[in-house]
Amino acid sequence: MSIGKVKQKGKAGVMIVGHKEYWPQFPGQRKDVIASGEIFEKLLERCGAEVVRYYASDGTQMIDTPEKAFEAGIFFKRNDIDLCYIYLPNYVASGRYLIGAKQVCCPIVLVGHQVQYEVGSTTVAEGSSLGGPCCVTEAYNALERCGITPADFVFGRKSGEWYSAPFEKAITEWCRVGDALRAYKGAIFGHMGHSYEGMLDMNFDPTTFTRSFGVHVKMLEMCELVDYVKTATAGEIKDKIDEMNETFVYLDASYDPTTVPIAQKDIDWAAQCAVGLDKLVENNNLSAMAYYYEGLDNDYERVASNLIVGNSLLVSKGIALAGESDMKTCMAMFTTSMIGAGGSFAEYGIDFADNVMLVGHDGPHDIRISDANPTIRGLSLYHGKRGHGISVEFSLQTGPMTVLGLSVDINGKFRFIGAEAESQRGPLPQNGNTYTRAHIDGDISKFVVDWAKAGNTHHMSLCLGHNNGVIEKLSSVLPYVEFREVKPSW
Repeated sequence: MSIGKVKQKGKAGVMIVGHKEYWPQFPGQRKDVIASGEIFEKLLERCGAEVVRYYASDGTQMIDTPEKAFEAGIFFKRNDIDLCYIYLPNYVASGRYLIGAKQVCCPIVLVGHQVQYEVGSTTVAEGSSLGGPCCVTEAYNALERCGITPADFVFGRKSGEWYSAPFEKAITEWCRVGDALRAYKGAIFGHMGHSYEGMLDMNFDPTTFTRSFGVHVKMLEMCELVDYVKTATAGEIKDKIDEMNETFVYLDASYDPTTVPIAQKDIDWAAQCAVGLDKLVENNNLSAMAYYYEGLDNDYERVASNLIVGNSLLVSKGIALAGESDMKTCMAMFTTSMIGAGGSFAEYGIDFADNVMLVGHDGPHDIRISDANPTIRGLSLYHGKRGHGISVEFSLQTGPMTVLGLSVDINGKFRFIGAEAESQRGPLPQNGNTYTRAHIDGDISKFVVDWAKAGNTHHMSLCLGHNNGVIEKLSSVLPYVEFREVKPSW
C-alpha cells in the first residue's frame, strides 16, 4: 500500500505577447521578445512551477494577434493551468491578447519589467525592447473593463537572465499559490465523528468548503475504521512498528504526573490503529481528514483515542489530519503543507517572562519540520479527552515560522489569519505535548488580543518559513476567502 500525497506543482501558462507593428520597424525585436519570455519561463521553473507552453503554427510562443491569443487561451484551458501569466516585455496593444485572456478560466498575473539603460544615449529601436510600465498599465485597465481583475501586477528591474529580488520573491510566492490551487482540485477531505462537545468554534458547514476551495467533504463512519483496525494482520502491524521504531525515539516518564512509562501493548495498539487509518485514507482517496469521537469503554473509544501516532505519520506524508473535528484547521494544515511549508496541528499558550508564544498540541504533528527525531511518551490521560496511550512530541526547526488559522464569519465567508514569528530554543512545558517557543517582536498580551479579534478558532497550522505573502496572494484568488495578518506591536 502506498500512502501519501506528493506535493504537486502548480501548472503555469505564459502568454508571451508582442506588438506586431514593431517587427518590420525593429528587426530582431520579435526574436528578442520571445527569448525574454523564455527566460521568464525558466524563472517559473526555478520557482517550482510546471510550465505549460503554447506554440503557434510558426513554432514559436509569440502571441501577436487576437487569433493566436484565442488559440492560446483555449490551449491553456484545455491543459487546466492554475495561473496564467501575461508577459509584457515591451509595449503591445491590449486587444492583441485580451480575447485569449477571456478563455483561460484561471487567475491572471500581469508581468512587466524594465531593463536599466542610459537614457540619453539609447536609440528608439533599443529603447522599445527594454520594457517599461506603459503596456502593463494598459493591460490592467483593459482587463478590468472586460470583467477580469488581475490577481496581481508584478513589475521590476531585469538584468540579463535575472530579475530584481522583490520581483523574484513575488513570482516565487505566486508559484506556491499555484501549488495550493493545484492541490485543491479534486481533493477529498474526510470527516469522521463529530465536533468536540461545546467547542462552538469547531463547527463547520461542508458545503462552504466546496464553494470556497473546490474540495469535497466526505462523511466517514467509525465502523469502517474500526473494521480496518480489527482486521489488520500481524505482518502489517509489525511493518508499522518497524516504521515507528525508525521514526521515533521512545521516552521515559517525566515528572508530570500524567506521563507514564511506555507499555509495549500501547505501542502495538497504536501501530494497529495506524494500519487501519492508512487503509481508511487509501480506500477513500483522502487528501485530508478531520475527526473526533468519544465512546465509553468500547472499541470506538480505544481506536479514536489512539490515532495520534498514525496521524503524525500520515501528516508527514502530506495527508493533513486534524483532531477535535477541526475542519478549518485541517484546511489550513493542508494549505501550508501543499505550499511546501509543512503543517502541524497546534494551539498556543504564552510565557510572559520571555514574551513568547508556546505553540503546540498532542498532535497530529508534521515531523518533516522537526530538527530531530520526534519522540513518543506514554500518557495516562489526554488532557480533556477520553482514553490513554502514547503521544508524539517533536522539536521544531529554529528560525522563521508561521502560524496560520482559518475562520469563518457570520455570513459564511472564510478568513485565513496569519502571524509570523521566530522559533527559538528554551524551556518547554513537560506534559507530553509538543511545544515550540515562538518569539514575536512585540507585546505578547497585545498579540493575544489581536489574534483573537481577528476571528481565529483556538487552533492553527504551525509551519516553517514566513508565509503570509503567499497566503495573502492565495486568498485574493479564492472566492469567499480573505486574509488578515496579525502583526506584533508594542
